Amino acid sequence: MVASTKLEMASSELKGLIPFTRESLELMQQCNAKKHSEKHKAEDLKPNIDLEVGKELPFVYGNLLRAMVSEPLEDVDPYYRNKKTFMVLNKKRTIFRFSATWCTLSPFNSIRKTAIKILVHPFFRLLILISVLIDCVFMSMIDMPKWGLALQNTLLGIYTFEILVKLIARGIWAGPFHFFGDPWNWLDFSVTLFEHITRYSSLNLISIFGIIRNLRILKIIPLNQGLKSFARILTHCLKKLTGVIILTLFFLTIFSLIGMELFMGNLKHKCLRWPQENETEMLHNRTGNPYYIRETENFYYLEGERYALLCGNRTDAGQCPEGYVCIKAGVNPDHGYTNFDSFGWALLALFRLMTQDYPEALYHQILYASGKIYMIFFVMISFWFAFYIASLFLGILAMSYEEEKQTAAEKAKKIEPEFQQSLTELQEGKKATETKTTQIEMKKKSTSMITSLDMLDDATLRHKEELKKSRKRCAFHWYRFSKTLLIWNCSPCWLKLKDFVHVVIMDPFTDLFLTICIILNILFLASEHYPMSVETSNVLSIGNMVFIGIFTTEMIFKIIAMHPYGYFQVGWNIYDSLIVFHGFTELCLENFHGLAVFRSFRVLRIFKLGKYWPTFKILMLTLGNSIVTLKDLVLLLFTFIFFSAVVGLKLFGSNYKECVCNIDEGCQLPHWHMNDFFHSFLNVFRIVCGEWIETLWDCFQVASQFSCIPFYMMVILIGNLLVSNPCFKIFLENWCIVGSHVPNVDL
Repeated sequence: MVASTKLEMASSELKGLIPFTRESLELMQQCNAKKHSEKHKAEDLKPNIDLEVGKELPFVYGNLLRAMVSEPLEDVDPYYRNKKTFMVLNKKRTIFRFSATWCTLSPFNSIRKTAIKILVHPFFRLLILISVLIDCVFMSMIDMPKWGLALQNTLLGIYTFEILVKLIARGIWAGPFHFFGDPWNWLDFSVTLFEHITRYSSLNLISIFGIIRNLRILKIIPLNQGLKSFARILTHCLKKLTGVIILTLFFLTIFSLIGMELFMGNLKHKCLRWPQENETEMLHNRTGNPYYIRETENFYYLEGERYALLCGNRTDAGQCPEGYVCIKAGVNPDHGYTNFDSFGWALLALFRLMTQDYPEALYHQILYASGKIYMIFFVMISFWFAFYIASLFLGILAMSYEEEKQTAAEKAKKIEPEFQQSLTELQEGKKATETKTTQIEMKKKSTSMITSLDMLDDATLRHKEELKKSRKRCAFHWYRFSKTLLIWNCSPCWLKLKDFVHVVIMDPFTDLFLTICIILNILFLASEHYPMSVETSNVLSIGNMVFIGIFTTEMIFKIIAMHPYGYFQVGWNIYDSLIVFHGFTELCLENFHGLAVFRSFRVLRIFKLGKYWPTFKILMLTLGNSIVTLKDLVLLLFTFIFFSAVVGLKLFGSNYKECVCNIDEGCQLPHWHMNDFFHSFLNVFRIVCGEWIETLWDCFQVASQFSCIPFYMMVILIGNLLVSNPCFKIFLENWCIVGSHVPNVDL
């Protein structure tokens, strides 16, 4: 037992897993004393991307002994070896780093070691994650249950305990990995401290606390490594796009100033009923108001329109009907929020045009009020922002992607030599140590080293054998049974038929015929419409049965040519068999009502083109890989939408209920509001999708402009711009990866 432990320790030392001791700390201090003489060498070192915090330690560094789990270890990354830090691994080999300086307690203090063990344990992170999810559910509720306050106090206690554990384990403000060195810890500490102040002080901060407490939803991001990495990507994209954003704001400012000069006050032009000579007295008596122009009922309204008809004094502008004159009176359209009367409103109108949200309405309003010649202004804006600036965004992202790709390739080239160099240094160090011992000890140590390496090789072989066994989903007798019944080598006549069918089904003209049949089937599916005549319905039904027969014949021929055992080893053949099975199931259930959903699965026949069309197959593989890669991004997007929905509910929920008469004459809530969480979530999702201006007008009616504009700009910029950029980057990356493996893809 002791010998095996020594062997394992020897293998661990060879791979660099060494316990962190007081001698290790003293050696670090001595190295730092000599650091000024080797400053040029230290500058060349960079952190290893494979050994970052939160990633799993590669198995090349050896097995993780049970005694080393949650214990301080010397850092295996050369960059941190002289940084007064140490490394801790949990059971999942996840890397954690801590400062070895005397920040709060010594690295060898029992209290700090206990706090580190709690912090790195997976169940501790799971407890915090469950607490945050429960807190998110309660944040989305309008009416809290009776036991809600007790649960909130419990959650507050958990968050406070988490902060205390992190403060003891990481230290307050010393070393590279101290508590306040992480922005997410700042967020946790600020929210928790503010919640304590609100709970136990006499200050009336309930409304402010309800908004600041929502920041705890973002705590989900650092608890998930994928979300944290994507948040880092978004920050990196924002830094890369800083120049483009400044350029966009610059051009928005220029076009806003031009719009002010061209259209200031024009959107107040309306058609006013001008009284004739014989009806002046009648109109004055009817209105009872000497200010006749201010009466909105004297404006001309088109049938069904809410706002008065706009007009202009130019010949190419909108003209008023007979009996009406065009004057500047009343308010601007859209509750007075669409205009170019000041720089702020002009900037909002240009930002609306840039995001292409309901731009045709603004086009018509300006053309009616100013003239058709100003269509040139909108064409310039659309071309400049929708094409040039968008292309500039994508171009910079593509350039940053290429830079990261080159940087990753250069780091990959350096990894192997650096690793070989570290192994050489370790071996030289061991040889230097062995020269100081006797020859017998050298033989013992060399024997133990060889034995440990042999044990590693045996472990690798066992791992490979277990991997092969895990891939076998069935017992051996099932494989024997399938090979006996599913491989048909019956008679010479059957083998001749098999060879003949194999020649037919593998002929290129057969592939061409099947491709044409798939395209014709797509055309038949696209020919369906409502209502259809009986003749058209019969033709489409017969065509469907013909295509089912062709696909069935293809499947039978392939089974004969490849045997059932070989046929079902190919993924495309399994897909073809499912298409045939669906076709026969649809024919059997054709007379049953309520089962029309089976007809929608006919669309799956389109994807059979991927077998014969390489570009289509590459596109499908790219989309599939992108969807897998985007799982963390989708979760991050959902977290952001959830956070924005809760913030919108807390900010404007009560305003929509109290001021509903400002946006509806019947005092009924519109379809898009934020009075409850569900509608607030839908409203935020609509904003992220690019339709925001109409709901912004409603927000202006029920709340202040100073609260609505920052909220909407936050959702639009973060949700619509920054989140869409990594989607393009991931799609481009997967397209390049799949495209580089085209020759190896089975078509």
